[in-house]
Amino acid sequence: MAIHREQRGQYLIEASAFHLPDNMWQPRLTMTRMPQGKALARIQGFPGLSPAFETATAAIGFAVDLGRSLADNGSSRLTV
Repeated sequence: MAIHREQRGQYLIEASAFHLPDNMWQPRLTMTRMPQGKALARIQGFPGLSPAFETATAAIGFAVDLGRSLADNGSSRLTV
């Protein structure tokens, strides 16, 4: 399974895809706030995103775009 990693501001975005039984791919996203000073890194997972996609590449692309949006816009869904 491919994993995309990139740092965006104070966050590390990790996107992957899970193969579903019906030959579809579900996007998965993990956001890590990088440690600053004495604060430890904090992690938040988004394991069951929808919709499902026909390819792993499309599912990963969806998760990457979501992670970038969360990091750039300071979304309330991002609690770390």
